[in-house]
Amino acid sequence: MTLRQRLPNMRSTLGPFLAFRTELGLLSIAALDLMLSILRPDLADLASRPLDVGHEFLKSYDFIVVGAGSAGAVVASRLSEINSWNVLLLEAGPDEPIFTDVPGLGGGSARSNIDWQVRTEADLGYCRSSQGGRCYFPQGKVLGGTSVLNGMLYIRGNRRDYDQWAADGNEGWSYDDVLPYFLKSEDMRVEKYKSSSYHATGGLLPVEEMRFNSPVTDELFKAAEELGYPEIDVNGESQTGFFRFYGTLRNGFRCSTSKAFLRPARNRKNLHVSMRSTVLKVLIDGETKRVVGVVFDKDGRRYVVKATQEVILSAGAFRSPHLLLLSGVGPREQLDHFGIPVVSDLPVGKNLQDHISLGALIFLLEDPISTILTRVNVFSALTQLLFSNKGPLMSNGAVEISGFVHSRYANASENWPDLALYFKSVTENNDGGAFLRVLEGLSDEVFADLVEPILLKDAFGIFPCILHPYSRGEVSLRSSNPRDPPIIRPNYFSDPRDLAVAVDGVRLAMLLSETKIMKAHGARLNPNKIRGCAHFEYPSDEYWACAAREITMSAWHFAGTAKMGPSYDPEAVVDPRLRVYGVRGLRVVDSSIMPIIVSGNTNAPAIMIAEKAADMIKEDKLDFQNIFS
Repeated sequence: MTLRQRLPNMRSTLGPFLAFRTELGLLSIAALDLMLSILRPDLADLASRPLDVGHEFLKSYDFIVVGAGSAGAVVASRLSEINSWNVLLLEAGPDEPIFTDVPGLGGGSARSNIDWQVRTEADLGYCRSSQGGRCYFPQGKVLGGTSVLNGMLYIRGNRRDYDQWAADGNEGWSYDDVLPYFLKSEDMRVEKYKSSSYHATGGLLPVEEMRFNSPVTDELFKAAEELGYPEIDVNGESQTGFFRFYGTLRNGFRCSTSKAFLRPARNRKNLHVSMRSTVLKVLIDGETKRVVGVVFDKDGRRYVVKATQEVILSAGAFRSPHLLLLSGVGPREQLDHFGIPVVSDLPVGKNLQDHISLGALIFLLEDPISTILTRVNVFSALTQLLFSNKGPLMSNGAVEISGFVHSRYANASENWPDLALYFKSVTENNDGGAFLRVLEGLSDEVFADLVEPILLKDAFGIFPCILHPYSRGEVSLRSSNPRDPPIIRPNYFSDPRDLAVAVDGVRLAMLLSETKIMKAHGARLNPNKIRGCAHFEYPSDEYWACAAREITMSAWHFAGTAKMGPSYDPEAVVDPRLRVYGVRGLRVVDSSIMPIIVSGNTNAPAIMIAEKAADMIKEDKLDFQNIFS
């Protein structure tokens, strides 16, 4: 009997609904939102939510910020601290629903109205076992952006990442330069880290540990110790070792950048937030090369609003370059092809980077120490959630502990790990096919071969993630119509060195599963093969290299498509102050500007970039001595 026959209603409810295979059947997200709003008014937080400006726009603003995600919400909030500046923040999506506060329900947002539902072009080099052969990337279309959908991990990256940025000509972006901006945002609530010089308290962004961890995570920590890896603070002095996840949480619940930075600014009369507002183009005067304003649609009506100082693109590594290209900033050949007048001939959309490897790496267990959906008592879980901020819904499930380690191809003496091992207590099989399959976009055929035979069995997963990818992708125009999504070609594994590191990551994952502590729990590799790789010996390096191309797993850490660099860098789109070359009054402030992707999750670095950018804009536009005198 197939999964479809056993769970006939499951597929139709994934995405906008939470699928629990329990005696309650299917609990809709709408019902959960209503329950939370009644029983947890602190989560609903109606009195603090940003107000939509409606249709009463000013004719012009000093600053227009495009995108209210991990970076945009921050930069808009910080700029509006200057009372004499009027700031307009444009967001294509709505306000965040209440249920997204619950850490365990992050996957419920995928393929919903708050997800851009990005898909790549089909390519035989990767994502071959995804639906239609196309990678699927959930991306937030909502106040708070992808900080509403992500795994909430607060990881800054490695000192060497930022020092390399500075060494490549980006003055002011060394680790010592950026650390104060991480500290500016942070409100560290984990007791053992509060006194660390690498952390700070009192910032707008709360950082906490998860309120629930599956028993298997403790055993995996012991397995790492057995292999000689130390426990570390991943944002401390050393990034080599294993660590328990802490993240952007407030009282155990998700804290997006909208909650952290926009809600405290709600009553500022100089900050207008406009939701359901899709920017179509940045208006740039072709003669003066000066930004004029933006064109956007809202509720079926089109608006033109002017910017007297700057337009700031914070729409992410896909949307920011797309808007630049539509506005005449990009490679001349591409713009000429679509009849778009060239304002500045720049390599926009190039240099796309991401942290990737292979998904669905599952290890079965004999002992009941993992999280299986059918073992979750929904009444108990909801009661703990609603009344004590505890229980299995207070864990993101996908990543509870992680390890940053060196592959055989890296120099371990440099303390610059090139592999991350993310451990999942909720896997593609023990969630009943309800969540991870949707997030990863696995095809029916592959899911049937690889996962159905072990459905709802105890297991854990390991996602070995490449931290220093060599492969580079591209974002380009599909047409001159802003409603047409851009063409996204990540070009995963186009550099064979990435494939070698991915395979080595599987080797390390298998070593952890073969430790004494994990063998005592009956840990063993999933015996089922991916059909596209079944002709290779299993397991072997050749098989895993094939598997990486079949089930290509992205960490959704997209970066680099509007590269920051000095004027002599032919690949640079913005200068070290994030100003777009050749255009006055236009900046990019998000992960697009990363010259080289950081060694870790990108949410915290995007917030740092926005904090630093806001200060740079203030420095450029104001005399600080007069402001604070």
